[in-house]
Amino acid sequence: MSKPDDVAKEVIDQAAADKGAADKAVADQAAADKVVADLTAERDTFKTERDTLTTERDTIKTERDTLKTERDALKAEVDRLEKLTGKAAKPPASGGGGDKKLTADEWLAEELKK
Repeated sequence: MSKPDDVAKEVIDQAAADKGAADKAVADQAAADKVVADLTAERDTFKTERDTLTTERDTIKTERDTLKTERDALKAEVDRLEKLTGKAAKPPASGGGGDKKLTADEWLAEELKK
């Protein structure tokens, strides 16, 4: 049989081992919780960045659509003015104006004289 001192020593050793295992489990859980918290924060940051980029994309699309509408309105105005003048007048910037180098204002003044 075991002596009472040996039994007490085994119980104390087992309790120390159990406490060590419990402390390790608590430390492992704390580390896992920190990893989860870090990943959650990173995910939230990515979501915020995604939402910001989505908003910027939508704003750019809206601006593009507005510019297309303005372009179409300007084309319609050019068509209307060409019908009034009876010809398609090309400004200097689009290759018109002949051999002379005219500013847009000078070209317009000459066209209005015609």
